[in-house]
Amino acid sequence: MPPCAIDFTRRFTAQVRDLSRDERGELDAVLQRLSKEFGQPHSHQGLGIRRLRGRYFECRLGRSTRAVFELDGSMLIMVMLGNHDEVRKFLRGV
Repeated sequence: MPPCAIDFTRRFTAQVRDLSRDERGELDAVLQRLSKEFGQPHSHQGLGIRRLRGRYFECRLGRSTRAVFELDGSMLIMVMLGNHDEVRKFLRGV
């Protein structure tokens, strides 16, 4: 399976700016793995990918931060970063 393309919403991009340099490095590594391994369940162990609702999924960045993304064909659209409660609040508005 070819790598998935990744796009970013303005909200996601703004939230990335608030991350530390180390957190941005971790995010970059997770996004690279996500692009290559999404759709191959045995490969993406450790990313904590989970379907949330409809076309929305999340993956883990460390212990508390999660990245929410939407699957649109073969495109992964990164929607938001947040903790468990922020993700739940986001889903209430979807």
